[in-house]
Amino acid sequence: MTSITFHGGVNDIGGNKFLVKDKDTTVFMDFGMSFSQEGEFFAQFLNARGSNFLTDMFELGMLPKIKGMYRRDYAKHVGFDGNEETEIDAILLTHAHVDHCAYIQYLREDIPIYCSEESKLIMQNFDETGTDQYLTHKEKFQFYKNKTGGVSRATGDKVAYPRNIQIFQSNKEFSIDSIRVEPLPVDHSIPGVHAFILHTSNGSIGNTADLRFHGRRKDDTEKFVERCAKSDLDILLCEGTRVNKTSSLTEYDVETKVADIVNNTKGLAICGYPIRDLDRLMSFFIAAKNSNRYLVIDMKQAYLLKLFTESESMKGKYPSPIDKNIKIYIQRGSWGLIDKDLKKFSDKQLYADYAMWQRPFLDYPNAIDYRDIQKKQNEYIFFCSDFRLQDLIDIKPDEGATYIRSLTEPFDLEMELKEEQIKNWFTHFGVIKKDQDWHQIHVSGHGDGEQIKKVIDGANSKKLIPIHTKHDEYHKKWHSNVQSVNQHDSVDL
Repeated sequence: MTSITFHGGVNDIGGNKFLVKDKDTTVFMDFGMSFSQEGEFFAQFLNARGSNFLTDMFELGMLPKIKGMYRRDYAKHVGFDGNEETEIDAILLTHAHVDHCAYIQYLREDIPIYCSEESKLIMQNFDETGTDQYLTHKEKFQFYKNKTGGVSRATGDKVAYPRNIQIFQSNKEFSIDSIRVEPLPVDHSIPGVHAFILHTSNGSIGNTADLRFHGRRKDDTEKFVERCAKSDLDILLCEGTRVNKTSSLTEYDVETKVADIVNNTKGLAICGYPIRDLDRLMSFFIAAKNSNRYLVIDMKQAYLLKLFTESESMKGKYPSPIDKNIKIYIQRGSWGLIDKDLKKFSDKQLYADYAMWQRPFLDYPNAIDYRDIQKKQNEYIFFCSDFRLQDLIDIKPDEGATYIRSLTEPFDLEMELKEEQIKNWFTHFGVIKKDQDWHQIHVSGHGDGEQIKKVIDGANSKKLIPIHTKHDEYHKKWHSNVQSVNQHDSVDL
């Protein structure tokens, strides 16, 4: 028998966790975080307890209670065994958005994670520029003997185990015991997204992942739908994030509209977009070239471009961090020594002001700081993250500046309050007036209703199960055999 259990990603946008069992083979497709569930119970200063993480997440239904699956250190600490063998043969990761991958950090390090090279690089960027543990597993709750012979607690960084990361090739089938897996690239808002077709002993399962037809890789989505039609699918798990929408801008519209706005801007052009959305970075990069400006990116984006440039299979797909049209913004470090007298503080202390991954960028020929931008504001499109708005205090935009926001519009009260806070910053510096809106130019990573109908019609599966959506009524209108499921429900082939 073959079954699919939906531990997340149904009646919800995100949090995908689909458990497939076939004979003695057990795999998960994605292991992501649900934003809605997190928001239901947690807030900025209220989170799962680090020492009791698994117990908290089990109690609130955010993680499936499956033994042999989670980190041994966490499991043992809360008395959830931890010594048993795992029955999970693999995690098949569609892509490295947190609603699909966030909880991988809590899995045992010996469970293989199958992903694209792009997803691996994005997770590496998360790990090395923050506190995440996607590619390595650092032991917690460990003790060691100190110099006096007593017992002290380890910090958690003493031992780091590499996770079992398996890179698959697009369109190249591979097997996990009784399941044959076809990883098929599709168009989405970050690189390396793959839909899957699983060929099991009882039939074939398709999983659209997150997809669209209006990005730079729409041909990939077309080919995926064609492959589904040829595969005689028994079940298609079909996303529907924007299934109630009727139209979509394209990435090419973004670069054109941005260039028009920037060409009519006398001062500094400021922009905001998802930091790891390299398609959107490309849109602003092309717009910068078409408006004879430099695109100024932050160090996290520069580090991601560096990883892609250093990868043999990815090199040349995106700009190098030293591209002649790119500048790298060096923000103030922990002591803010970037503009201090180094005869007093020394170069060594300046470098100590930055994390190890940041330090090489200080010596890049295209590195700039706020003083460079201040002098020639009309030469730049400056990327300003929602989490680095303080940089505006240093730059002090002149009159004639503009702000282009290329992120999703708020869809709940919390996001509306956050956006109002962001607006206060740009109002304070005179970039916009209090009663004026910024330029909003965003393209979703998800297809609209017409595009999803195109997937459903073209895939021609026997049964359809809506995922990653709160609007399954559209799927039911477009397919004659739709089965809606709830969290933790199982469906047999």
